[in-house]
Amino acid sequence: MNNILAERKKIGLSREELGQKIGRSEAVIGKWEREESSPLLFSDAVNLAAVFGCSIDYLAGITEERVPRSKVVA
Repeated sequence: MNNILAERKKIGLSREELGQKIGRSEAVIGKWEREESSPLLFSDAVNLAAVFGCSIDYLAGITEERVPRSKVVA
């Protein structure tokens, strides 16, 4: 989740404010940003991606594309 810090700063939130938005403490957000731990719950990753307007893959450093291309499911 190495893009959390950059995304948080980009939208101008403090760790405390981000934590309030997703129901986690400032300390937890700090650990994620320092890569001492990562969001273990899928809901945390989903909530972070929603706040930042990007994909979970981007936050995890799997892709450099912030938002995945729309895919049509037939």
